[in-house]
Order: sequence, then structure tokens, then C-alpha cells
Amino acid sequence: MANRGKQKLNLTIMVLLSAYLILPLGLTFLYSLFQEWTSMLPTGFTLRYYVDLFQDPGFYLPILRTLIISTVPVLLCTAITILAMYVIVVHHPKWQKYMQIFCTIPYSLQGVILAISILALYSGLPLPFSDRIAMLVCTYCILILPYIYRGIQNSLNAINARQLIEAAMLLGYKPLAAYLRVVVPNLLSGITVSFLLSVSLLFGDFVVVNIIGGSYYPTAQMYLYKMMFRSGQQTSAMIVILFALTLLISAGVLVLQQRNKKSVAHKQEVADGFHTI
Repeated sequence: MANRGKQKLNLTIMVLLSAYLILPLGLTFLYSLFQEWTSMLPTGFTLRYYVDLFQDPGFYLPILRTLIISTVPVLLCTAITILAMYVIVVHHPKWQKYMQIFCTIPYSLQGVILAISILALYSGLPLPFSDRIAMLVCTYCILILPYIYRGIQNSLNAINARQLIEAAMLLGYKPLAAYLRVVVPNLLSGITVSFLLSVSLLFGDFVVVNIIGGSYYPTAQMYLYKMMFRSGQQTSAMIVILFALTLLISAGVLVLQQRNKKSVAHKQEVADGFHTI
């Protein structure tokens, strides 16, 4: 009886929390479906604002730019962090404390300060250092570094990476191949969480991309900012579309993670069984 009561309490808390989080988005979606909302109930149901957005030729390119600039830095930073963790796990375990300090520094950096500093430092240099897109990608890599590092490090703490590498080396793998083919698949859970968190963070950024990219790289956030001066309903429709895109990205990553779970579990069983023998 006590367990059932606790389960009901947990379920109630989850339902209330979910409703609290979904309510603002639900009201935004509802507002985008009506022409007027001057009384308690809205009037004039319409899908015109969504139709106008999809018929606008200038709508798709900012969305594509946002998807690119939200995923490329995350993939690049993840690859670099995974390779750096290989050096620490296999060759220099004592460097772990320095790596942790280095990766937590961006927590104290404000986006606007970092963006202005990078723009002032590199704008006068020759290409590719003064390229706005390159500066934007590198700035985003710095901003999301703590999230990428923490997710990978937490996953490494949950497994015995050195033991897995030693077992794979007994099977004929070289250290780097053992790390990439045995250890990294076991980190997919932490990598997925870090990926989703970082993409959502970059997907909603406006300050950094506006300062560094500006008119060189107008994204969906800048398109949304300009739309705020046109129509509240159309702005709400744009917000709903951006949320739906973020949800689709998250769902796609989670599906890929589920597909890899079986192969990862099989590799883990083989490595553990061989090490036991």
C-alpha cells in the first residue's frame, strides 16, 4: 500500500510538472490559431499564419542555417572531446583534473562578452580566422564545451574504460580502435544527452549569432526577431514551428540511440566474458 501511494504521488507530481511546462507552449499554439483574442475566448479560427510562413520564400533558408549552426559545432566539439578523453584515459590519467578545470571555464563566460571579444580579436586577421562563420562555429564550440564534457565524463565514470580497453586489446584491437569501437558506444547515453542539451541551447541563441554572424548569417532567431514587429500571431506560429523542429531533432537522436543499444550491449558482454576468462 505504501508503494502504491508513493507511485501515485510521483505520477501526480510528474503530471503537474508536465502540465506546467507544456502550458506556455499550448497557449502560444492556441494564440497562433485565432485572429483576435480581445475577450476571454479567442475568435476567428484560422491557419493563415502558418500558411503565410510556409509560403514565404525567406522562411526556409534561415531555418536551414539554424539547423546547420546548431549541429555542426556540437558534432565538432563532441569529436574533439572524445579524442581528448582518450588521451586522458589511456595515456595521462593525471591530466583529468586539469581537463575538468579547463572545460568548466566557459560556464563563467557570458555569451555577449565572448562574442564581442572574439570579433574584436579576429576581425582584422586574414582568412580563415576573420571568416564570420568560422568564428561563430568556434565560439559555439567554446560555449557548449562544459555540457559536452560533463555528459561524456559522467558516462565514463559509470564504466571501467581501462578494463574495457584492455579486454579489447586482448582480442587484437589497438588502443585507439578499442576506445572508439568498445568504449565510445558505451558512452552513447551521455553523448545523446549532451547533444540534445547543446543543440537546444544553440537553437535558441540570438545574442552570439547576431553579434558575430549578423547580416552575414541570418538565422531563424533573427527572422523571428524581425517578425515580432509584424504580427503577434505569426510570431507565435514561428515559435511553435521552431519547437517542433527541436522536438524532431531530439526524437531522431533518441531513435538512433535505441538502434545502437543492442549492439553496444553485445559488445559489452563479449568484452566482459573474455576478460573473465
